[in-house]
Amino acid sequence: MAIIRDKSLIENGIPVELIASCIKEHQEGIIRLNKLDEYYQGKHAILERPSDEDKGLPNNKLVANHAKYITDIATGYVFGKPIKYEGEQIEAITEAYKAIDIVSHDSELSKDLSVFGRGLELYFMSSDEEPIPKVSVIDPRQIFLVVDDTVEYKSMFGVHYYEKRDIDNKVIGFKVFVYSETSVVEYFIKKIDSKDFTLIDDIPHYWGAVPITEFLNNEEEQGDFEQQISLIDAYNLLQSDRVNDKEQLVDALLKVVGVSFGDDEEEASKTAAMIKKHRILELPEVGADADWLVKQLNEAQVEILKDSIQSDIHEFSMVPNLTDENFASNSSGVAMKYKLFGLEQLAVIKERYFIQGLRKRLKLFANILTVKAKAVDIAGALITMTRNLPENEATLQELSALGIEVSNETLLSQVPFVEDVAEEMKKVQLQQGERLKQQQSAFGFPMDPPEEVTDDETEE
Repeated sequence: MAIIRDKSLIENGIPVELIASCIKEHQEGIIRLNKLDEYYQGKHAILERPSDEDKGLPNNKLVANHAKYITDIATGYVFGKPIKYEGEQIEAITEAYKAIDIVSHDSELSKDLSVFGRGLELYFMSSDEEPIPKVSVIDPRQIFLVVDDTVEYKSMFGVHYYEKRDIDNKVIGFKVFVYSETSVVEYFIKKIDSKDFTLIDDIPHYWGAVPITEFLNNEEEQGDFEQQISLIDAYNLLQSDRVNDKEQLVDALLKVVGVSFGDDEEEASKTAAMIKKHRILELPEVGADADWLVKQLNEAQVEILKDSIQSDIHEFSMVPNLTDENFASNSSGVAMKYKLFGLEQLAVIKERYFIQGLRKRLKLFANILTVKAKAVDIAGALITMTRNLPENEATLQELSALGIEVSNETLLSQVPFVEDVAEEMKKVQLQQGERLKQQQSAFGFPMDPPEEVTDDETEE
């Protein structure tokens, strides 16, 4: 979540007291972010459940990682296919995006959005001999944006900080980078709550704005599984206790009536050991009996409860259970879309906020490319996000039977290993030209058209 401050506080520069105050506020939200990251990684609350060693009861700690499932399915559905950019003068930007593999970057950013509810990216120039604009996803626990208190929430500055370690990998302080609209200022502090900032460097940049963009997952800035954590904990607890009950069933007690194993604890222990070793129990003929003391398990009720909790997890997260037997009973594309209706509503919200961030990214890249004397106009840029969903597609045979003709360019666009259709069309035309020349040469036809005769040559 961006930190809000009065713009008048930076009229004479960004004071270190303001930076320290913003870092303190950012630190207060890291506990929540750590918990969300732990749940995605599979470190759930069930793992912290204490065991009762005195009673010797089993204490299984099973983790069913619905959090990771929700994030992976949601991000794969919304961001599984590359984002398309169209416009009259954005070729320079699209070429810059290709150079830095923006598709992989977007995939990494989308995971942060799903887990933390927000994601931040930092823009910089590479250290090559010919620098190019680059972008990096930064862990939201190490970076934040400060905006003004107006209704526009304009960016004032951003802060990226992380631990500085010595040769033995011990933390000796923190590096703090403050990004304004014109420069990057580097500081060093010994403690995260320190107000004693040591200035290291001050370097200008030419992005034309604060080179940090914050992307939101939704209006509440919540992760896709954040509201389902209590249900996930309940599911883990139920499954763990279920296995515990099974173990106790295997370790059932032997109930003996009318028989004594010994006069004291030592004799009783020896008798029990002999029974366990030889698996024989001799009982008197009259009045004695032995059977197992077994706990009665109602598996049907437990299964109903498990299915109910699991159904609630998927229902409220709006991410369906794709492994459900009933989910793929009808494989048509239209039927699949109805089953994914809830996920589609989630995708619409994620897409809306993501495109807002993409437009800010386009603007920053346009600024820096203009500085590099490249013409860019993003006013009419069109951003298209396509769902990663299998659909029923008409085959070429079906189209031909209907008398429908499709252009070669459209056909090439359907070939999965063709990345640049326009470039492939040029190669095809060049190949056809070479083949025509070979055929003309084989039949003795001229390979090149005859030169035109001028009027001067005719008079001679």
